Order: sequence, then structure tokens, then C-alpha cells
Amino acid sequence: MKNNYLGSGESRLESIISYLLIIGVIISLALEVTGIVLFYTTFHTMQISHDPAVYVNGNNFFIFLVNQIMGKNAGTMPLRLMTLGIVVLILTPYLRAIASVIYFAWVKNTKYVFITLFVLSLLTASLIWRFARL
Repeated sequence: MKNNYLGSGESRLESIISYLLIIGVIISLALEVTGIVLFYTTFHTMQISHDPAVYVNGNNFFIFLVNQIMGKNAGTMPLRLMTLGIVVLILTPYLRAIASVIYFAWVKNTKYVFITLFVLSLLTASLIWRFARL
């Protein structure tokens, strides 16, 4: 029996989202492993750092992200890589919501555009509000 959904828009969206999530997790894992290996080879220890520079902090997540990319938050490269790995992991579901909005707008499904825009706005507000309280 032939699957009626094969090649449909839903299966394309599911494929796009699954690849996006897989790629996000792989990039995050690669950054974390690279950071851990560099940390161990640099400091010859795996002791947990209590350096505030490695904490996700700031006025909101997006300002923290810009500062992290510009190198203003963490002092050493291993700590920057590990922190960036966490940032990528946090952003992966956010990018999934953005991809869903773009896809539903492209196929002109206004009902799901508004639903995913609502989800995206909640995610954005939670990232801004959560970090503004720290």
C-alpha cells in the first residue's frame, strides 16, 4: 500500500525540521567536545569552572549571543566553545519555529503561520524575559 503522505508538504516540513534539529545537535555536540578536549589539554584538568564569564547571562539571550560571538563573555577559547555549544543547543528549537513560519508562509497556510508565529513570539519573549531577570 502506498503512503499518501509521501512527497506531501507535511513530509517535506518534517524532513526540513528533522534535519535542522539533527544538524543543531551535531554542531552543539562538536562544539562541546572540542571545547572539553581543548580545556583538558590547556589546563590538564576537568575541574568545573565557576568563572561568571561562562554563564549564560546578560540583559537578554540575544545580547548575550552577540557578545558571545564577538568574544566579550568568556576569556579562553575552550570556555567560549563550550558556551557557544550551549547557545547553539538553545537556539535549535528557536530556528525550528522560524523554519516552520517560513514554510507555512511559503505554502500560504495562514492558519499555521499565525499559530507558529504565536509559538515563535512565546519563545522570543521567554528568552528575553528569562535573561532580563538574571
